[in-house]
Amino acid sequence: MRDVLFCLRRLFAIAWALDRRRFATGATLLLLGAVATPVVGLAAGGVVDGVDAGAPRSATAWGVTLAVALAGELMLAHFAHLYYFELAELTEERLNRDLVRLVNGSAHLDRSDDPAHADRVDLLRQDVLQMRETVQSGLQLGATAVQVLLTAAVLVTLSPWFLLLIVAAVVPVVAGRRAETQFQETREAQSTTTRGVRHLRRLATSPGSQKEIRLSGGGDYLLRRQRDLLGGYRSAMARADRRYALRRGLGQLAFGVAYVGAVVWAFELVRQGRASAGDVVLTVVLATQLATQMATGIELLGTVHRAAAGLRRFAALEAEQTAEALPTAGLPPAAATDRGLRLEGLRFRYPGADEDTLRGIDLDLPGGTSVAVVGENGAGKSTLLKLLTGLYPPTGGRILVGGTDLAEVAPDAWRERTAALHQDFARVELGLRESVGIGHLPAGFAHEAVGAALDRARADGLGEQVGLDGVLGTGYADGRDLSGGQWQAVGFARTLMRPDPLLLVLDEPGSALDALAEQRLVDAYQETAREVAATVGGVTVFVTHRLSTVQLADHIVVLEGGRVVEQGTHGQLLVAGGRYADLWGLQARAYAR
Repeated sequence: MRDVLFCLRRLFAIAWALDRRRFATGATLLLLGAVATPVVGLAAGGVVDGVDAGAPRSATAWGVTLAVALAGELMLAHFAHLYYFELAELTEERLNRDLVRLVNGSAHLDRSDDPAHADRVDLLRQDVLQMRETVQSGLQLGATAVQVLLTAAVLVTLSPWFLLLIVAAVVPVVAGRRAETQFQETREAQSTTTRGVRHLRRLATSPGSQKEIRLSGGGDYLLRRQRDLLGGYRSAMARADRRYALRRGLGQLAFGVAYVGAVVWAFELVRQGRASAGDVVLTVVLATQLATQMATGIELLGTVHRAAAGLRRFAALEAEQTAEALPTAGLPPAAATDRGLRLEGLRFRYPGADEDTLRGIDLDLPGGTSVAVVGENGAGKSTLLKLLTGLYPPTGGRILVGGTDLAEVAPDAWRERTAALHQDFARVELGLRESVGIGHLPAGFAHEAVGAALDRARADGLGEQVGLDGVLGTGYADGRDLSGGQWQAVGFARTLMRPDPLLLVLDEPGSALDALAEQRLVDAYQETAREVAATVGGVTVFVTHRLSTVQLADHIVVLEGGRVVEQGTHGQLLVAGGRYADLWGLQARAYAR
């Protein structure tokens, strides 16, 4: 019961804060409807006694009361629904916003790589979908509790033995709670399976993957994988459902026996002359109502109890976020620096991994320089960029920015002075103005700022084709679908919205481009790197597998197995004849064929 009270207290507090008028009106109408229900039983008994005693006025008065109570019972619940349904929608929307805030509220992204965290977030998404129903169920549960108390009070006035019926009514509640707990444990254990099923469904229906699936004939394979996962999920949930139904059935059976006993006892009271015929009708009506109320209450308790588990998960994530709150205090980064960045003994290991991805990296990245990071897949290049931009905290070692440890710099302040285009950049399907302008919100999506970023990214032609207010993508509107290279140009323009970055990062900036588009990007990159160096002494770091672009950098760093194996200029590394020279030779021969 503690979980139920926790759930109702929290949801009602949110609902009250969102719209007090709707909450108060809906709750009042439900309460009046709850009072009307036991009045129906009293009025029915009064009608029978009035007829039996030959008192037509009394029978008529009770008949009118019965009609009003029945009308109130039917109509008040309907009108209450109009209020609390809208309130439930507002609550669900609020919780969705809170979930987005929590998922994006930590200082770093290291938890995002933890599968257990992904399972928690997936469960929370499902939980939020249930909250609309739970707000309604919570209000109805309160009304049902009032009905049960009033019904019980009337029954006890007939005979104290009817207390046993009330006690028996508690048995299904306890059994239902235990059944719900076991059901929730099974559901949580199956969260990985449900996440896998949803992934396969998205993969099989996404426009981006349809071409490969059709050409490869992989659709049947994906369906089989999905069917296997669903088979395991349904088997586990079927066992949980059977246990759930058995516990609840036994609880209901106990109340059913008590109900039959109450009716038999009412007839015995009449035989003894201690009750009237109207009392028998009252007992039958109220006992039937109590059975319905308890069955409804159990259903509502189950809904609220399930939601309580979700809100507990919500509260746990909020507590973790509070403990790991994004620090607002800290040193600001220098307005400009010629000391650049320095990496000392830098190490990093992903959550759950057995080995470090980066191992003892020592590097000097002087201010005003462009640095290329090269290496084979899995060498740790993208991970290094994530540490430099502050998305991950180092497992060991430190990063110095102008001589200041990055760990001592306020994360928000550092992010305001960095600009990055990652290999897995976001395809922001909004208007072109918003998709680009979101890269620097202080500019306020101004026409001049967005246009200048598109020009610098050599994507001004896209602006002319689509228009700054034209919608990109077809995810939610009839917008313009872009090629991979065009999306990357939009991402690059978004990166260039930052006017004075101390660190500019480009991760595989030409991966989705043809030769001509790549050359335009390289030209834009060179111009941007010169601007960053000239204005604030910033450092530009980029990762690419195309060594024709690498030779333009002032400094080249070669990673292998998470370690720096070589560094220097293009000419120096060719003369050294090491790993970089081997990679250069391989690409040169490939292009010569």
